Amino acid sequence: MDWTHRIRLRHLAILVRLCETRNLSQVAAELNITQPALSKWLKDLEQDIGLPLFDRHARGIEPTLHALELRTHAREILGKLGRAQDAMTQLARGATGTLAVGVTPNIAPVLLPPGIQRFRERYPKVLLRIAENTLDYLLPLMQEGTFDIVVGRLEQKSLPRNLHYEELYDEPICLVVGITHPLAKKRKVTWQDVQRYPWISPGPATPMRMRLEYELALADQPAPWHQVESSSVLVNLALLADSDLVMPISQGLALHFSRQNMLKVLPLAMRSRGVTGMVWREAAQSSDHAVYFMESLRLAR
Repeated sequence: MDWTHRIRLRHLAILVRLCETRNLSQVAAELNITQPALSKWLKDLEQDIGLPLFDRHARGIEPTLHALELRTHAREILGKLGRAQDAMTQLARGATGTLAVGVTPNIAPVLLPPGIQRFRERYPKVLLRIAENTLDYLLPLMQEGTFDIVVGRLEQKSLPRNLHYEELYDEPICLVVGITHPLAKKRKVTWQDVQRYPWISPGPATPMRMRLEYELALADQPAPWHQVESSSVLVNLALLADSDLVMPISQGLALHFSRQNMLKVLPLAMRSRGVTGMVWREAAQSSDHAVYFMESLRLAR
């Protein structure tokens, strides 16, 4: 009999945990079973599949390429079932559907509100779930089925497989400071000026950080003192207030907060431009409200 007919959802969850922890005794303790019983189950599964899933060594276990590939499918199955369970709950409460959207912090306050408003007018009873985080967190969850659409500052080359991508717009990055910063009232600012102060910067693997490093290279500038690494818009705004910090940010977001007198955009021309776009799974194209949400984002700019 095909091994897929015998495997259960619990087995998929166990496999995922083994890949994550690389520790049989830890997973056995979590499941409240003995380690020999877990080892026997794993050995039986490997025999059924006909492929080695883990290499055993003194420090624990190491997943093979076969296990990592199976983990990808297991996560997707578990994620879809979790979404299905949530959808049934919301339908019972009167919703006509659900749409899960992941968004990066740098575009959430600017692009999303007009797109959401347009969507709500067309689909007032669709539950819209918005989760804000960085791409390195959102995209793996999207592959597992947690999100239908992810929107944010993207680099197409860094996208996982089996995801669709569309650019919405590009815009420059700029440098900002708090309104009481020593540079806030200067009519002309140089690289030497901003290099004298500590910076708030996004994490090393983020698209904004990569764009910033490219901009520094274009200007033949060394890396500044990244005193704080943060992708939280609210935290960063609070840090800018009454401080000497400098922060790179997308121009659209900078102008949004500048109009509210929450920061000052520095008059330092920057040549690098970042791309904001959306990513979606194949299944989203068969959902009318997902398709319309994407169209709402196109019209929001």
